[in-house]
Parts: sequence; C-alpha cells; structure tokens
Amino acid sequence: MSGAGDPAGCAWFDVIALADGRAAMLVGDAVQHGTPAASVTRHVRAVLAPLLALDGDLVAALEQLGRTMDGAEAAYATTVCAAIVDPIEGDVRYSTCGSSAPLIVATGGRTRMLRTTGGAALGEGQSLSPIAVETARLDRDEVLVLHSDGLASESCRVVAAELDGHLGKATADCGAGPAQDEPKVMTEEVCRTTAGEMRRTGTRDIAVLAVQHRPKVAGFQLKVPAVAASMESVGEAVGDWLAGLRSSVEDGAGMVLAVREAMANAIQHAFVGARIGSVTVEATLLADGVLACSVRDDGRWLPPIPSASGHSRRGMRLMARVADRMMVRRERSGTVVELRRRLHHPVSRVLTASEAS
Repeated sequence: MSGAGDPAGCAWFDVIALADGRAAMLVGDAVQHGTPAASVTRHVRAVLAPLLALDGDLVAALEQLGRTMDGAEAAYATTVCAAIVDPIEGDVRYSTCGSSAPLIVATGGRTRMLRTTGGAALGEGQSLSPIAVETARLDRDEVLVLHSDGLASESCRVVAAELDGHLGKATADCGAGPAQDEPKVMTEEVCRTTAGEMRRTGTRDIAVLAVQHRPKVAGFQLKVPAVAASMESVGEAVGDWLAGLRSSVEDGAGMVLAVREAMANAIQHAFVGARIGSVTVEATLLADGVLACSVRDDGRWLPPIPSASGHSRRGMRLMARVADRMMVRRERSGTVVELRRRLHHPVSRVLTASEAS
C-alpha cells in the first residue's frame, strides 16, 4: 500500500487497519486552506476512524460524519472518497461523497475508472443526495487508486496512457504476469504517475492512495545455534523478510535490533553451565497489519551475572522501546520473548518542478 501527497495542502488521506484484515482507505479534499482545512481534516479522521474500525459499515460511518459536520462553514463542499478493501481477496466496497471515482490499474498498465456513487460533498445536504455504495473486485496484482478531487476525465485518460507506457514496459522487463510468483509491486509507480498528472494540470494540493491485490504473506521461521555468530545471519534474514513487506526503514531496523537483543539475552543467560542449544525466530504479519515476532530458546534461564546485568537491562529496555508490546514468557522447554509492532509504509511526496530543480 502506498500514498503520495502534499502535507501542507488541504488534500489528505488516511488508512485504517480493520481487525478482520481489511483496510479502510480514505482520501479527501477541503475547499478552504489553512487552519479551517486542518480542522476539517482532523475532524473527518477522528469521526471515521473509530466508526469504521468498529464494524466497517461504510454508509453508517459516512452518514454519521455528515451529521457531525452539518452546518459547519469550514466543512462546506469537503469531498471524501472512502473504500473498504480486502487486499488478499480483492473485494472492494467504496463510496464517493462529491469526489472522483477510484481507478483500477492492471499489471500491463491498463487503467479503468470506476463509476461514482453519487453522494454529495460534506455540508451540501446528504438528505438530497443519500450516500450509496458500489462494489468492485481486483484481480491478482491489480491496483486500486483513490485520489483527491481534481483529476478530471481527460486527466484520467492521460494517466492511463502514462501507466500503459511505464508499467507496460516495467512489467515486461521483469516478466511479471499472472503465472509469476513474484509480480511487480506497482503502488509507488501508480501513485507518482497519478500525482504527477495532477500537478501537470495545475492541482496544487494532492493526495493519492493505492493498494495492490497481493497473495497472503508467508511467515518467517529460522532455527540457529545459540552462539553469537548466529546473530548476524538472523538479523540479515529478518531484515530481508521485512524488506519484502515494504515496511518503513524505522520498522525494519527497529525490529532487527530487537530480535538481535533477544537473541543476545538468550545466548548469554539460557545456557550457562549447560550444552549450547538453539534459538528459533518466528515472525508473521497479522491480519490487522501488526508484526508478531517471537524469539524462543530451548535452554534454562539463569539470573544475569553482575558484570552483564547492566547490558541485560539495557537490552530489555531497548526491546520495550522498539516494540508496541513486549512479553517474556518462561516455559518448561525454554524462554520466549514475544514482540508486537504495527508496520508502517513511508509516504512519498511529489515535488513541483521548481522544488525539484
């Protein structure tokens, strides 16, 4: 999943991970700039996020949002495009409140525009134009693109032509196709091409959000001897696996460091006075976008020796800072360190011609 935007403008986007593995994708545009726009976008996010996280009812959430903003001058004509997407199954439910319809981009660059649902922009009277929902389905590797209001039909045709050229060549070069196990990840290129066309046509404030229909991510498991030499190879393997998830640099580096610290503690304390055993590292991406990682040894945990106690405490504090949640569990077969961290994807900012030069 990728996004591109101008953080200083009145266009905005947000992604809400739902507990069942689906994601709520939101893109909007406020008419007014400055402080009023910032207030509107904060309110939209504050209202929609908990409602969609509760049950994923798109119509109910948007209707409630409209009611809370009825009569607010700053919210008048604020557009919202919202979609509930299952990136594994490819099912999409979306609604357009005064906004342009989403695009779907195939691996060869072929682009088609979905139809709008007819809802009015916020503050323009939902009672006269009730919120409706349309459905769509992504084939494997297709990309759903949401963009802030400002991409006209002619621009959509230009975007389609650009994507036909760029993505068609890229996918041909890498041999991507339905039969390939590792198809090209297209979200970054799609976001940049779409945002670039919006810039070309004079749209200053841009928000573009894309998600690609992908197979479920396989988990990670590696068992190694509980010796210091194993730490480097495990760190590299975990880092490579996380890179395949396209997580942020901070997430990847942080989790690799936490795994290494957990391994160091096991190597130092679990096998004192006993034969050297093993350490097993497992990781999986949960349905709600949280990385679950465990480091398990098959030794017997002993209290740290005085000379090493300071390092041990520092290691535990470091793991606790890196992870959103950390738990140490002692079992008959050994000790398990469990780490949880929600992964993030870096946002791309599209530069204007003057900024780029």
